[in-house]
Amino acid sequence: MALQPKHRVKPQVERIMLTVLGCIAQQHDPLLVALSALICALGCYITVTLMAQTETARDPRALLPAAAVFGSSVWALHFVAMLAYLPGTQIAYALNLTAASIGVAVVGSLLALLVWRRWSRGPIAFALAGTLLGLAITGMHYLGVAAMRASALVFLDPAYTGVSVLLSVAFATLALARAGSGLPELTRRIEVALWLALAICGLHFTGMAAVTLAPSGLPEAGGYLLGSTALAWAVGLVSLAILAAGLATLLVQQHLSLRAVHELARMRLLGDLAHEVLLIHRSGTVLEVNGAGARLFGAPIENLIGSHVLGLFAERDAPGLIRRMRCRSEDLQPEEFRARTETGALVPVELSCRTIEFGGKPAVAVALRDLTDRKRDEARIRHLALHDALTDLPNRHLLEQRLAQAIDTAAQDGHGTAVVYLDLDRFKPVNDLHGHAVGDALLVEVAKRMRVELRPTDTLARIGGDEFVVVLAVTSVPEQAGEIVSRLVAALRRPFRIEGRHLEVSASAGVALYPADGGSVEALLRAADTALYRVKDEGRGAVRFFEPAMDAQLQARRLLEHELGLAVERDELRLFYQPVVNGSSGEVETFEALIRWQHPKRGLVLPAEFIPLAEQTGLINRIGAWVIDAACAAAAGWPEPWRVAVNVSPSQFRLSDVPVVVAAALSRYGLDSGRLVIEITESVFIQDADAAVAVLTRLHNLGVRLALDDFGTGYSSLSYLQLFRFDKIKVDRSFVRKLGRNTDTLTIVRAIVNLAHNLDLQVTVEGVETGDQLAILRGLGCDQMQGYLFGRPEADLKISDAERLGIRALFAAPPIRAVA
Repeated sequence: MALQPKHRVKPQVERIMLTVLGCIAQQHDPLLVALSALICALGCYITVTLMAQTETARDPRALLPAAAVFGSSVWALHFVAMLAYLPGTQIAYALNLTAASIGVAVVGSLLALLVWRRWSRGPIAFALAGTLLGLAITGMHYLGVAAMRASALVFLDPAYTGVSVLLSVAFATLALARAGSGLPELTRRIEVALWLALAICGLHFTGMAAVTLAPSGLPEAGGYLLGSTALAWAVGLVSLAILAAGLATLLVQQHLSLRAVHELARMRLLGDLAHEVLLIHRSGTVLEVNGAGARLFGAPIENLIGSHVLGLFAERDAPGLIRRMRCRSEDLQPEEFRARTETGALVPVELSCRTIEFGGKPAVAVALRDLTDRKRDEARIRHLALHDALTDLPNRHLLEQRLAQAIDTAAQDGHGTAVVYLDLDRFKPVNDLHGHAVGDALLVEVAKRMRVELRPTDTLARIGGDEFVVVLAVTSVPEQAGEIVSRLVAALRRPFRIEGRHLEVSASAGVALYPADGGSVEALLRAADTALYRVKDEGRGAVRFFEPAMDAQLQARRLLEHELGLAVERDELRLFYQPVVNGSSGEVETFEALIRWQHPKRGLVLPAEFIPLAEQTGLINRIGAWVIDAACAAAAGWPEPWRVAVNVSPSQFRLSDVPVVVAAALSRYGLDSGRLVIEITESVFIQDADAAVAVLTRLHNLGVRLALDDFGTGYSSLSYLQLFRFDKIKVDRSFVRKLGRNTDTLTIVRAIVNLAHNLDLQVTVEGVETGDQLAILRGLGCDQMQGYLFGRPEADLKISDAERLGIRALFAAPPIRAVA
């Protein structure tokens, strides 16, 4: 049936023409109209939902399902609604135009959605997309109308037709404009679906108002589809069922997608909470990565997704990564690689991987642990293991490595190598007087000053305390080594300024040469140490090269040190006692305990030979405690209440708790504290006078008598008498030896005696060996005397009455009033 121009038939059929508006209520099946409306609503909502799912899609083919659903929905609504129309005439539809109408709807919708997706950022783009969509709806509708073959003539009203087109384009443009700002919410999707439904329904019913039917005979021809209510219901219900199934499938898919998104978001959250980098790849293509990965690689997550795994690592790590991809992840152990950041920097990482299911397909989850901190910590630990924590100089372990390398190099090149043992002099007084903080700062400055004097090839190490070792590499002649070491010693003589304090130290150095003095690390270090011992024995502050004879002396010294350490346990120490007599009557008042070492091979060893060694090695504390204990034990068994005098070494006085030792001995043997005399020298005051006074006060509170020994030999003896109130002072034997031969000595001794008496102190004079010395000292008014004249030190206290009478007889002669 062809469309006939309206003006040709209007006069004849004007009264029998039926308008569509009149027929909608009277000649349409309302149930089918409702069915068509439901199809339209479902189709529009499914279309909008599909559009929402394609917001992040880059492939334009993702819009095809939405276009297909929308075009099909428009076609189904039109077809069912047309079949719902009951004009009382039999209606058929041309198959070719009916098929073409659905094609126009789908293709037109696809073009409109493509324009909307690609250029949905302005009103012009929305207008163009809306126009295309409206024309697709219009084209489908009027092709469907043209496909009608009824027992009537069909006429179109141009005005209604134009309005229908405008309504469809307007509602379609509005729908796409509202969808352009996103479809994340249900309300927005419903709103857009409503505008699309209005675009379809507005076009359809306005277009139907433009249609006028004039009764006519149904043409007899093939290629037609007869319309009926049953067919309308069948098409409508099938279309509705398909759309409902599609909607259900879409909702399930949306639910699963939403759950997958939630799972992915939760996995990302868990991944972001982890410090490790987590990424998922399939066949080398990155599918997912956490925030730690973005921070490590220095790139946004969007840039990392889709990149190839090999591009995230150093090029030379590619073979190892490819090897891991070809193996089962369960068989692989963590392995170290280097990740490459966006700036090209390489970061050490530990890579672990496992096969997982991601997106329903197998993938590989990779964990990367940044090893930067661990590498830095390991380097720091290695540095600390090989360097001194205070000065940052190499320690003994690294020193031995460097020395071994220097020896190997010298052996190959024919050069020499020198090893220097260097020890600071007068460092301990600085440490004790000013504190360890100042001492540590001084060591740091010493290290800096020595570095300046050394060559880049040399090694300076600190091996403990104030001891340093220098390895002079490539030293051709001994004179060259001597010159460098002399510069080191001279540099350390210059004063230091530490925390506002003016400090002065010096250094002693022992030098050993390779290969003359040793061919191994141990031999060279031992030789240099031996040379240093010789410098210390000779007065310090100098440089000595190793000589073969030094080794024998050092071995003897070390053997003596070892044997001295066993002397107490082996009961080899002895106490000898020398009498101290009254200066007026000659009566014995005190015995001084003098230590001797009964060596099993060397015989009787005097204290001058082993006491300095005991002080240097720290054995003086044990030996001193033994002396106090043995002297108190002996005095407790004497037949008369003579006093016993014990010398306390400055080292023992400073390093051990002498008052505790004394109190324990007095209590152990029940000895009256007044019978014990503790003799000290003025050197106990030099390092820490306040501490020395505190110890002396504790001894005085025990009731022990205290004597200042070797008075007059120091440079500040008088000042020490102001610090503490001693019971007596002892004049050194060096003054007594010169009495009668030197008038200045007589003057000094007289001054000492007068000073002591004015301070209410007793005076004991040592070293009295002749009658003339006795006569002079008696004339000076000395309170006590001690010397060979009255008796030599004896191991056993054997003083007979005859010996005591003989001593008193020495005092029968009148004293000499010497005049200086």
